[in-house]
Amino acid sequence: MGHDAIFYRRVRSDRCVRVGVILEERSARPWHRAAVAAARGVDGVELDLVEPDRAPSALAGLACDVLIDLAEVACPIDPSLGVWRYRFGDGAPLAGGAAGTVARLCRITRDPDRVIVLHEGWYRARTINGWGTASVPDRVAPWCARVLRQILSGDAGIVDATPVSITGCALLEPPRHPEPAGGVIGDTVRSWLTRQRWSVGLLPFGVEDVLQRGRLPPPAWLIGQPADRFYADPFLLGVDAEDVRLLVEDYRYPSRSKGLSELRVRRDGTVLSARSRPDLPSRASYPFLLREADPRDGRARLYCLPETHRARRVSVFQCDEPSGMWTAQGDLMTDFPFVDSTLVEHDRKWWLFCTKQGDEDQTDLYVFFADTWRGPWQPHALNPVKSDTRSSRPAGALFSLGGAIYRPAQNCARRYGAGITINRLVDLSPTRFREEAVLALDPPAGTAWPDGIHTINSLGGVTVIDGLRVERRWGPAAWASAPQSPSQ
Repeated sequence: MGHDAIFYRRVRSDRCVRVGVILEERSARPWHRAAVAAARGVDGVELDLVEPDRAPSALAGLACDVLIDLAEVACPIDPSLGVWRYRFGDGAPLAGGAAGTVARLCRITRDPDRVIVLHEGWYRARTINGWGTASVPDRVAPWCARVLRQILSGDAGIVDATPVSITGCALLEPPRHPEPAGGVIGDTVRSWLTRQRWSVGLLPFGVEDVLQRGRLPPPAWLIGQPADRFYADPFLLGVDAEDVRLLVEDYRYPSRSKGLSELRVRRDGTVLSARSRPDLPSRASYPFLLREADPRDGRARLYCLPETHRARRVSVFQCDEPSGMWTAQGDLMTDFPFVDSTLVEHDRKWWLFCTKQGDEDQTDLYVFFADTWRGPWQPHALNPVKSDTRSSRPAGALFSLGGAIYRPAQNCARRYGAGITINRLVDLSPTRFREEAVLALDPPAGTAWPDGIHTINSLGGVTVIDGLRVERRWGPAAWASAPQSPSQ
């Protein structure tokens, strides 16, 4: 099943929404034209263009349900679904000072200082710590079409949400952010002088306790991690009284290669053994684990769905007990560069969350659904359901607490994997999606891994995280704090 052509999957409907658009066709910005084209392509939409200089007289006789104002003119009519405009603002106050842009598609109200937000997103600016969104207007152009599909699917209540202040998001164009010093050459020099090293930490309680505590205390970091590699993306294979078994990404600096390795670690962090898993794909990461009871004998079956975006597929591997070997079981989906696929069962359906490899793999969240986890899978009607560098990319398995479902996501506002945002799912169906951020997790205070955290998982009263340290690539300081290699 190919998915690249269905990012904006149409919602079939017998309803019709009449849309008026105020647009100066001869001098329109390219992203304005893209917004009109996307809206016109939605099944069930009838669209009429109105030139700004003819707006007062033309609009007076225009019968429409919604008016999209791309020319910022006085609107003498008030359609049933409102007048929509785009607004932008400096995203730094909403992201702990990280450079970025907040964007909104708004329904205007009679109060010029308040709007109803129909859809919004947060996009990182380019800094020395990472690339940013090349063109925010190009990314938000499809939003009118997205909201129209949402309305046609029966979710018209979004246009009557509670108005909010426009403070901080009232600009007609995205704010300008300064380019990092040195440009591409500076990036090359910085990457030559420094490198990123990840490690794994263990906490003696479940992820539910993390949510209730509201913070991460210092974990027991790995003791015995080889100096020539990093370990990241930890998922728990098993938990015993004395030690735990992990499946992790294993990146080797000398060969610049990565794969998956199995670690056996004491609860104090001491690495007892580490072995590569050639029975799982090479160049893989984020080894998501799925447990299922076999209906024939009730025994738990363990499956791994590693991240292999280059293969453009989500493949399944089953663990054979008691040998521990992994065998290929086929593909869930193909023809899409899935990043960090994460599954959960909810409301009698299975849901797969991921991002798409490319410029927005830290920003745009995609959702797919199926009746069983083995498929067949369908794309969510609103894909990408969310565009927010602070809380989109998956950061571990979902978990439940008090009847609610929580989704860990990476906070990449400052840099890739800088922190974790815990989101609570509010509305999830094949045609609706909404979640809200409830907790921000930063690297534990005083840790030797202070620069990031981007995975959290829990099993059997143990929680594992990973931590980032940006260190010098050359000189004694690059190796002074690296632990000694364990026996392989």
